[in-house]
Amino acid sequence: MQNITIFCSASDTVAPIYKNEAETVGQWIGTHHKTLVYGGANGGLMEIVAKEVRDNGSQVLGIITRHIAEMGRSSQQPTDLVTTDSMGERKRLLIERGDILVALPGGIGTIDELFDALTTKMLGTHDKPVIICNTQGLFNALIQQIELLRKENFLRYDRPDLYHIVPDAKTCCELLERYNR
Repeated sequence: MQNITIFCSASDTVAPIYKNEAETVGQWIGTHHKTLVYGGANGGLMEIVAKEVRDNGSQVLGIITRHIAEMGRSSQQPTDLVTTDSMGERKRLLIERGDILVALPGGIGTIDELFDALTTKMLGTHDKPVIICNTQGLFNALIQQIELLRKENFLRYDRPDLYHIVPDAKTCCELLERYNR
């Protein structure tokens, strides 16, 4: 495991606890000399994670759409920045370039990225670990919905490792440490 893809919020108006969680994960990635792969935007948890990774001496790969870049939302943190023509291409590269995929708290964009990662895993496109960092129970309803889909046979992935749920960034880093061995 060298490249860690993070899906997370680009909003600057989230509560401090979510910002602290992003700092924790970014510090772990940086101090363990891993490369962050993320959406490349200059706000919210994205910027916090990338800054912590850089401040702790590691590389940052940003993957951003041309549209978002043209809005002036490109971060200055990436050591390498890839610009795509579409969100679909961006999500594909985020999944391809990461060895492990982590969803930190975020909104619809984060959920979209998470579901793309889960769908492509179910289809066998990749077999990478997917971690959902469920800080403050933010994703409880989403997780319940996924489990209802499984129970009602709409989700035909019979392996229990579709995703791992962790309650916070500290536990996320502990799980990353286990994958690091």
